[in-house]
Amino acid sequence: MEYIVERKDKYKVIKFIGNMDVHSVHKIEKSMMEEVKKESKVNLVMDLTKVDFVSSAGLRVLVGTLKVCQELGSTLTLCGLKPSVQKVFDIVDMNSMFQIKSNLDEIIN
Repeated sequence: MEYIVERKDKYKVIKFIGNMDVHSVHKIEKSMMEEVKKESKVNLVMDLTKVDFVSSAGLRVLVGTLKVCQELGSTLTLCGLKPSVQKVFDIVDMNSMFQIKSNLDEIIN
């Protein structure tokens, strides 16, 4: 798993590439959280378009990121959930916890 950070207008976008499982998440979690903490009151978007699988470890990182954003006064929106990832969110009833949009354009425009 890897990620790319981009600026799109007033949004800080983190685009993930690869599966969010226990092995891959541990490789990026520390650096990704440091990136999230760099700014307060930011509009953060996590783009999961290129993520095919999210395990409980991946969900833990997403929930942890949401908590940090709330502490910093930032917003967090997820986008680009594939059906397999959306199904995980449905099963664990996390849809109400996050703002979820279908794609990045829906957020920015």
